[in-house]
Amino acid sequence: MRYGTLAVGALFLAASALFTPAPAADEAVTAQLQQIVDDYQAQNAATEGFTGIELQVSLGDAGPVIAVSSGNDGLRNAQPMTTGALFQIGSNTKSFTAALILKLEAAGKLKIDQTIGDWLPEYPAWKSVTIRSLLNMTSGIPTYDETEDIGAKQLDLNYQFTPQELITAVDPDEGSNIPPTTGYSYSNTNYILAGLIIERASGMSYKEALEKLIFEPLHLTNTYYFNGPTPRSIVRRMPAGFYNDPTCLDYQPGAPCSGPESTLYPLIGTDTRAENMSWAGPAGSIIATLGDLAQWWRAVFELRVFPQAQLDEMEMLISAVTTNQIPLGHPIPGSTSAENPFGFGLGVAQLYNASLQGYIWYYQGEGLACRVIFAYWPQYNLVVTAAVNSTVSALVGPNFTNGVLPATLAALLSAGVIDNSGAATASQ
Repeated sequence: MRYGTLAVGALFLAASALFTPAPAADEAVTAQLQQIVDDYQAQNAATEGFTGIELQVSLGDAGPVIAVSSGNDGLRNAQPMTTGALFQIGSNTKSFTAALILKLEAAGKLKIDQTIGDWLPEYPAWKSVTIRSLLNMTSGIPTYDETEDIGAKQLDLNYQFTPQELITAVDPDEGSNIPPTTGYSYSNTNYILAGLIIERASGMSYKEALEKLIFEPLHLTNTYYFNGPTPRSIVRRMPAGFYNDPTCLDYQPGAPCSGPESTLYPLIGTDTRAENMSWAGPAGSIIATLGDLAQWWRAVFELRVFPQAQLDEMEMLISAVTTNQIPLGHPIPGSTSAENPFGFGLGVAQLYNASLQGYIWYYQGEGLACRVIFAYWPQYNLVVTAAVNSTVSALVGPNFTNGVLPATLAALLSAGVIDNSGAATASQ
């Protein structure tokens, strides 16, 4: 799918404005990281249509944090990006939605192997689809945001969608003739349906559940959800965000194609940061700082969100790439080798790459305005997060992974900030 995409190899990086800054002893590695983002800015800004990058490195839950940026925020009175900048984190939102489902399971409110028929009987075409298969993208339900109907409405950045309108775009009982998918197939519709299940199981709106069960207990004070217009106070903290993807929607007539015939082509070069986020909802509407995103993932892996049994469920992987050994969508023990390079769990992915020193947990999220990624190396207790303020086609996006993420890890290792014994060595 296009928005909130999870592309193999297309990563970004982050940490928190609330963390302890890196001490002076880390000035050398900071300079190396600055050079990495400066080089990427110089080499790719024109092609990808962005004006700035922010990169943060989090070394342990209490810090320190190393933060660098290059370019600027793209606004009229352009300024460098800062650690307080807010970004649409796109499909990183899915980890929050999956976590709410798992928290409700831990509380005895539902079971993830219950079905849409158990919770949403108004969608009989998918009555046998389990909650688990919604979260790991094996449901067979197409993604609404690749349809021409939804795409045409997105051209109005103020359009208010309802969850039912999004789901209807691919519901065969409502006239959709889009065929079901097979195996692993990335679909935002899955998470819109999961959001409705959360509301029924919790007795709260999705927004209330997020705030009461996740944001407030974890003190994520720079994380927000708006299923509608973005408040001006939030927009003022966001860099400009430029849509720069000329490819056609998957389900529009004539696809695959690129250029003016693309449904969303009129948005090329548009600053979309203030868009109404109702088109993404529980699949991709959270806005946060990179620091809060890093704190979120540390909380998940440190069992401060749900018990070990639910973390184990989140980390159960299915194959998200076709290999000679394992078909797409089949269970895999982990993405720990070249034979199983990429696996998807419940709202999180695992990637194996030799240049990244083995496997990492990660996610790339994107909306119309930007791309945001997190990467977590358990062996180093290292979280890296980053954002760039444009959205590009999948053919362009992976450059950032190859150009920045391996170089960042290499700089940290060579400077001794982390070491191969698996312990962060930077001074606290």
